[in-house]
Amino acid sequence: MNIGAMDKLCIVEKYEEIRDEYNNLIGKGWAEFTRLYGDFQPLSSKDLIAAKAAGVSTRARLITHFIDGIDSSMRVSIYGLSSEMQSFNIDGDPQSDLKSNREYLTFNLVKAEI
Repeated sequence: MNIGAMDKLCIVEKYEEIRDEYNNLIGKGWAEFTRLYGDFQPLSSKDLIAAKAAGVSTRARLITHFIDGIDSSMRVSIYGLSSEMQSFNIDGDPQSDLKSNREYLTFNLVKAEI
């Protein structure tokens, strides 16, 4: 993996109860889980056609350094794709690298409904 390709700031968010500074429950919403840098790769036309044929809604991939605790209930907000932030839901569990299973993670992403 080319480290220089990991140039997009990504914020992994978890849907949970939001509390104020006095620990009063405000409601549920997306709260930051962690920040990391990653390589955002939109699927090629060939991959998009194959995904549609298989009934999968994946639109892009995100490759990041390995971090524990990220699952398919979370979403990723990515800066640097356009003039504003874009949010994607994680589609399925992250896939670890083949070499050591502890270096990189690959996330399949679906455009989030905001």
